[in-house]
Amino acid sequence: MDYKGQKELEATLDNLERLADEDHESLKKKVYNTLSGISFLIIQAKKANFKKGWVSELHDRHNEPMFERNEARLLEESIHTFIKPLFSKELHKGGVIKAPNIKASATGTLVKQSFNPEDLSLDRAYWRVRDMLKAIDNQVKNFSRELGPFRFFYDKNTPDFRFPLPVPAPPPVFVSIIMVPINPRAIPIVIGLVIEAIRITYSVGPLSNDVTRKVLSLVLGLIDFLKGDWKQGILSIIGFFGEGPLIGGIIGKVILNILDLVAPDIQERMTMNIYQSGKSMYIGFLLWGFANFAPDFIRAEARTQFDAIKKIITDANGKIDKIEGAMQKSVEPAGLQLKLKDIPEDFVPTFDDIQNLQAIVRQPTIYCSKEFQDAIEPLRKIPPMRLVLELMNIPTDPQTLAFECKDHAGESLEETLGSSVEPELSPVPGSPLAAALGGPELPSAPELPNVPGLPVAKVPKLGGTRHRKIKNRKTRKRNYLI
Repeated sequence: MDYKGQKELEATLDNLERLADEDHESLKKKVYNTLSGISFLIIQAKKANFKKGWVSELHDRHNEPMFERNEARLLEESIHTFIKPLFSKELHKGGVIKAPNIKASATGTLVKQSFNPEDLSLDRAYWRVRDMLKAIDNQVKNFSRELGPFRFFYDKNTPDFRFPLPVPAPPPVFVSIIMVPINPRAIPIVIGLVIEAIRITYSVGPLSNDVTRKVLSLVLGLIDFLKGDWKQGILSIIGFFGEGPLIGGIIGKVILNILDLVAPDIQERMTMNIYQSGKSMYIGFLLWGFANFAPDFIRAEARTQFDAIKKIITDANGKIDKIEGAMQKSVEPAGLQLKLKDIPEDFVPTFDDIQNLQAIVRQPTIYCSKEFQDAIEPLRKIPPMRLVLELMNIPTDPQTLAFECKDHAGESLEETLGSSVEPELSPVPGSPLAAALGGPELPSAPELPNVPGLPVAKVPKLGGTRHRKIKNRKTRKRNYLI
């Protein structure tokens, strides 16, 4: 169980404990209301035949949606997973529910004969590995903070250590002792740095000693584990196998320390970008090989398709221009000009920039839409096709879809495209509206003529105190008279 699941379980147990302490009558009422609500949702799902979007159609007595978008999606997925199979015709025969397909082996062990093609997914494997690493991080860190020998240094009740620091003082004392407070959390860091420095000293250079390097690598790795940094512990232990692994481990530890300074959400995005970049490079290599080594008859077919895409974009831009002209006539009397976004023509791939195909496919306004996800629903159950979609960084897993699309996951194509087709309005330059928005312009003062032989009049500076104005009044008068 990961850290998040553990927290949710603890919160649920606390809620049950509070319910157990309540009055029996109020508890009965809450149980009845809960079961009534669950029954109502199951009945509504059955009436809608469990089709997608049925939760969004539920309204309260004020004709308002009963659930928010994220709540509706979570509720729909839960009922589709746990309730819909109960109404499957395959599970019922003769009025009873058939037993699951479980066969007993020769040793008496029960083995469930089932296989889900959707489990063969790169994205699902990525999230499983990520969740596993996070769970290990939380477990090791909790051990170091609660049971490990270094827990004393991380306890919030541990006071600061006082370190005596001698400083020069005037005679006759000459030396004075100052007690410098040190944060207890700094002690494990200092210990690790000291051992790391000794290990480097006895691993590289004239003082190198294999036995010392191996012993210190194991000791430093153990200290890193006890501090809760199991990744750095592994990188420290690999120094046991030689100078090259030691240097590589030190570089890895520096990288991990730098990443720890980055915000967690940015770290998550960086990890996902690295994962998606690897898949994109693989697809990019295939496209590069196609562009440079494909025979002529295949290149001719590809050029035909590229020209068809270019014609579609040109026609679409023409229609956008016509719509823009018609809308401009309606806003022109108000002193406004309207601009719709055109589709860039260099977006069309050619053999010189064939990698644009990846950019065309990876449009969030397309793959986040409900219509697109419904269209690829059958492909999710075909492992080779699902692998191709995931290599092209098209989300097929619900967790990846939620990460990429955020709140736009499951929206209709009209909603996802709404932001890209919104017109841009701006005032026409020189119109009364532009002058009103720009504010009144102050008239500029006329420039004095520059006549040869005449001295230039000095313009007094405004501001200052009244005393300064009175003091310089005679000087200003003389300058103007001249």
